[in-house]
Amino acid sequence: MGKKKYIGFVLGFCVVIFLSGFVLNNPIWQLMHVIMWLTQYILPWIFLYYFIQFYKHYAQKQEKPPE
Repeated sequence: MGKKKYIGFVLGFCVVIFLSGFVLNNPIWQLMHVIMWLTQYILPWIFLYYFIQFYKHYAQKQEKPPE
């Protein structure tokens, strides 16, 4: 139940930011642009790095014979 509550808060916060971002000089609109930029350019590279680390660990685990 705790995770659902936090997901609801995050979704509600995103909706509020999106709806209040229609004024261009609004600081919330600028924050929305930063979040958009992060999700388009920075976060995929972070995800890719951790995915590669996960795959390397998984491949090493598969190569070891069971003891």
